[in-house]
Amino acid sequence: MAAPLSEQIKGLDNRFWIVNVMEMFERLAYYGVRAVVAIYMVLALEEGGPEFTHVQKGTIYAGWAFVQSMLPVFTGGFADRYGHKKTIAIAIAIKIVGYLFMAYFQDYGLFYAGCMLLAAGTAIFKPGVQGTLAATLKDSNASVGWGLFYQLVNVGGFLGPVLAGYLRLMSWKYVFIACAGIVAVNYLWLPFYKDPTQGEHAMDEEGQKANWSDLSQTVSANWAKVVLGLWVALTGWASWAAIGDPSLQNVQLVVMAGLFLAAMVVFVVQKQELDKGQTDPVSVFVVSVAGMFQHRVLWFCIVFSGFWFMFNQVFDLLPNVIDDWVDSSMIITSLGSAFGNPVVPVVLAAFLSVVYGGVCAGSVWLAFRPDRRAPADVPIQSFAVVTLAFAGAFALGLHYAVPGWGGLVALSLGGVVAGIARAMKAPGRPLAIVAWVIAAIGGFVAIRGTLSDSAAELVALGQEGAQINPEWMINLNPGLIVFTMVGFAYLSGFVRPLVSILIGMVIATIGAFVAGTASMGWICLGGILVFSVGEMLSSPKKMEYLATLARKGQEGLFMGYANVPLAIGWVAGSILAGNAYEEHGDKVNLARRHLIELGQDPAAVEALQKTDVMPTLAEVMGSTVPEAQSFLFMTYQPDRIWWGIAAIGVISIVGMVIYDRIIRMFDKPAAA
Repeated sequence: MAAPLSEQIKGLDNRFWIVNVMEMFERLAYYGVRAVVAIYMVLALEEGGPEFTHVQKGTIYAGWAFVQSMLPVFTGGFADRYGHKKTIAIAIAIKIVGYLFMAYFQDYGLFYAGCMLLAAGTAIFKPGVQGTLAATLKDSNASVGWGLFYQLVNVGGFLGPVLAGYLRLMSWKYVFIACAGIVAVNYLWLPFYKDPTQGEHAMDEEGQKANWSDLSQTVSANWAKVVLGLWVALTGWASWAAIGDPSLQNVQLVVMAGLFLAAMVVFVVQKQELDKGQTDPVSVFVVSVAGMFQHRVLWFCIVFSGFWFMFNQVFDLLPNVIDDWVDSSMIITSLGSAFGNPVVPVVLAAFLSVVYGGVCAGSVWLAFRPDRRAPADVPIQSFAVVTLAFAGAFALGLHYAVPGWGGLVALSLGGVVAGIARAMKAPGRPLAIVAWVIAAIGGFVAIRGTLSDSAAELVALGQEGAQINPEWMINLNPGLIVFTMVGFAYLSGFVRPLVSILIGMVIATIGAFVAGTASMGWICLGGILVFSVGEMLSSPKKMEYLATLARKGQEGLFMGYANVPLAIGWVAGSILAGNAYEEHGDKVNLARRHLIELGQDPAAVEALQKTDVMPTLAEVMGSTVPEAQSFLFMTYQPDRIWWGIAAIGVISIVGMVIYDRIIRMFDKPAAA
């Protein structure tokens, strides 16, 4: 019988909280960019974007997917071998450089390089964090622990798009620069972090060799030769495709297949030597690749990849669909009408201010909690965190009390509070309570006033046809996860991980289909809500399931394997969905096609600036732009793309059912 939820949470290791906060800041920056970069990449030059095509966008996402999702297969092994703390520190630096590349370069090649640096930094960061979780969670609280991890990840995922949506109104460059600064905050937490590859979780050199020897011998030589043959065929096919069409997409396929081919060749040729447990960097890389081909891991990755094909299009393609086809003006009108009721702003402000206060209080509490030190022994870095938390607590209210100077005054007051607290050797709990009260009061005043004052303006905007930014609609996903994830994680703890994964896949597929085929804002939001429920039931359980397969000292490696199905689905989805949307879904491209069908000169149509295409079509048709948009949607049916995406999700569900049956059949004799 599962322990009470409160007891499971109290039993979590201190390092669990540290790496979760680090992940939250990293995700705040990452999702700030991911929420808007799909829009930015295809944005017209005259609107400040680089104006890439959807094919180019898909190519970037394919490379991003491969680097970010497959590199952890190798970096997971390195994290276990050389230390989680070191890999996290290196990852932060790489991510900062990637964000800055994206901020200052709009050239396709340099922007691509920035995305790859960001992907590489993320790939190095993840195994250290997730490996720490796998090493410190117990069977008694694993389900809740992974659920809390997913919830805190989505705190960053929820706040990131809000920040990005605000910053991009000033300048797109500010989005990327701000994210570089946010991820750098994680250097504040590293001094608190005790590496689980040391201490009670450490493994000596002989233990590491035995560990890698065990993994190497798990993969039989005959099986490795079969896989080697498959990769030779795949590399040959990719090379042939690249010769016929030397696009960046096909070059990427050659590189992807070639890396695996090289690793598998080395593994087959030197397997006898690798079986001795070599721990040099090349051997760790090769054995990490070979270990992925253990039967249970391999087939799980292949079958689950169909779900990730569908899943990632909600974040990569749906923003473009919303921007092109979804009418969200009715949502704005409805919200404005609701805010005009005096009760609604009070209730919402009360709820949001309590949440905001909790975030500030949590930051203070966590600054003191990591090592459970006495107040006199709390290091100076903790008080830097306290300064930031109190600055956030004060800032919202002071912004209205002292316009223009609120942020500076708040930071100063935060520093004063932190200094006094350090001088008095104050414990963390009273400071956390004070931060909560101050933030909640200031937040309530600011939020209630903002909602009430915006009511009439929102109604007018909705009636004029104004639209909600796509990232704010999709932000319903992390917002729902933030407030409900622990409950879903607790409930899912009563069923086997694979059962929860299957139920979640079904629900998420239905939600993605509804959101992707909708042209009305409320229906699209409903689909996103349903998708989010499915995500909460399936995605965290993937990590929990693979953690159960990990041997001692291989936690980071197996958390790297958790990204393999994501890589397969994300790469395939980026290429196929990007190409399909460029031809059959992009509103401007369909408008150009229809102008030519109406007898307009093709050369003149192609010469039109991207922002002039829809107004020109409306003028030729003698209609308004919204009417022309509705006509294009009904005529060319761009929503049909989502029928194919949903079909792949269904195939993945069927495959998971078969996989589950086979695994249970093999597990019965072992259990007996």
